[in-house]
Amino acid sequence: MIHDKYQNNLELNLQCDRAGGGNRTNKTICTHQYTTYPLRLSTVFRLDGANTNRAYLYTMNTSPGLLAKDELKIFLQLENNTNLYLTDQAATKVHPMPIKHSQATVDYQIELRSQANLELVPEPIILYSDAALTQNISIKLDRTAKLFLSEIILPGRLARGEFYQFRYYFNRLKITDLTGELLFTDAMHLEGKSNLFKDNHLFAPLPIMGNAIAVYPDLNLKLLSKALEEIQVTNFPNLMVSTSILPRDCGLLIRAFANKTIQLKQYFKLALEHIRNLISQPALPYIPK
Repeated sequence: MIHDKYQNNLELNLQCDRAGGGNRTNKTICTHQYTTYPLRLSTVFRLDGANTNRAYLYTMNTSPGLLAKDELKIFLQLENNTNLYLTDQAATKVHPMPIKHSQATVDYQIELRSQANLELVPEPIILYSDAALTQNISIKLDRTAKLFLSEIILPGRLARGEFYQFRYYFNRLKITDLTGELLFTDAMHLEGKSNLFKDNHLFAPLPIMGNAIAVYPDLNLKLLSKALEEIQVTNFPNLMVSTSILPRDCGLLIRAFANKTIQLKQYFKLALEHIRNLISQPALPYIPK
């Protein structure tokens, strides 16, 4: 059910188009979309050639970025057999919030129905000096649904020498099945100025963090874990990557550290391409920015 439009900044419902005189096109289409300031949504792109099942969409933030007291609410609902690649047009800039207890908040509510496939690959989050951001991601999915969710976090405008001058970043992720049974939960609380380990020799050389969740019920997770680590060794020797199988074999968790954003973006792109190959779907095309 679509939520009250006055409560959400972005709402999106996708369905699989099987109409037309028995001609099953399997095209993923938008049946409901709603945006309000500051978010906008692109038109649907078809980047897989003859394969029209997957829809490609971009979200756009028409404001300068996230400011103190901003609250963004995003609701996504993918019906049976839908397929969506969703990303941002640009990085998310989290601006200074020097007043105590001020913060920005982003809430995702996501539902994936039978055989739905969501690839949520946002652009990096850049935490400016005195920034404070809380992000909550709640995902309900059918046991047959597929999910690739990634994030990249920059602890400041590193090219300007801004390094761990933000206040904090907190991200809470909760994944359940459609009955409400908990499959996986994760929380990251990253301190900025008060971080005791920011100058530690183990972390300072690789300050850019990346996290990803891969939920693919039909894949061998041990083989996938090995393959994703081999992708790092072969292509990105300067990255640090580790993988962990989630409880009850419900998916794979990926943690990565880098000193260049482009390396993490390329690693996640190759990881997703490898997964697509395993499930016999079109390779990831060039994604224009």
